[in-house]
Amino acid sequence: MQIKPNKTILQGKVSRVERSADGWGADVDIAVENSTAAEGYLDFVQAKPGSTVTVFAAEPGAVEVGKDYTLTTKVLGGPKGERVVIESVDVPKR
Repeated sequence: MQIKPNKTILQGKVSRVERSADGWGADVDIAVENSTAAEGYLDFVQAKPGSTVTVFAAEPGAVEVGKDYTLTTKVLGGPKGERVVIESVDVPKR
């Protein structure tokens, strides 16, 4: 369930990918270098540079520890709480 239209762009380095206990998806830690609201959306994550944010990845193979990524994320919520979910993954061009 989506709580309110929101979308946050997180840029940084993935420091952990840990499979979920039920075998579906994984928790991913990203060391944030930059965080902004996507155009036209609210930023519910509000991550600060230097912080680490844990996000859920339905497709854990899309990210690897030690690599830089730009993650488009959104906060989803329901009666048992909320979580930040990866919507798309981009590898920054260098």
